Amino acid sequence: MHELAPIIKALSSHEPRRSRWRHRLPRAAVAVLLRETAQGAQVLLIERAHRDGDPWSGNMAFPGGRVDGSDEDSASYAACRETREEIGIEIDRGDGIGRLSDQITLDHRRRGLMVISPFVYRCPDHSQLVYNHEIADSEWVTLAWLAEHGHRQPHEWAVGPLKLSMPSYALSRNRRLWGLTLHMLDELLRIARRR
Repeated sequence: MHELAPIIKALSSHEPRRSRWRHRLPRAAVAVLLRETAQGAQVLLIERAHRDGDPWSGNMAFPGGRVDGSDEDSASYAACRETREEIGIEIDRGDGIGRLSDQITLDHRRRGLMVISPFVYRCPDHSQLVYNHEIADSEWVTLAWLAEHGHRQPHEWAVGPLKLSMPSYALSRNRRLWGLTLHMLDELLRIARRR
């Protein structure tokens, strides 16, 4: 789990679930950026800027966004484009080391469903993060730390009148990793354990 090379090897044989709705529903793509450090493999999480009316405001997530007509009909191009626009890191499909399973979620803009496709990339060495207006901050998190279940804890969220207890990680500066991003990371951690 601490080294990137075995994770890359495990991803090369991973068969992600591809939603049959990915070409019919609105679609987004995210970039799961990994790097090797002395502490082991790390993943980059971004903090979305706090904006009124944005359901993901302030969430910890991966860089990414909607697939549009400029993306040459490929969600992986959208992940690369959005990463460049949001945090200034230049990646391309050649930096790709794997893919995770498609996720279906709510498209709050259109009040329907949307498919999110996560692509895993090796972060180029010496990359400088330059945030646009959509990003407030970022944090590199060590995969080995995420793999220790003692760090995972339930956290209560209010959704209207309901209170939901969801698994989460407490990160620096009172930020929480939870929800769809955590679900994608759990798949990556399962793949890494199978190596």
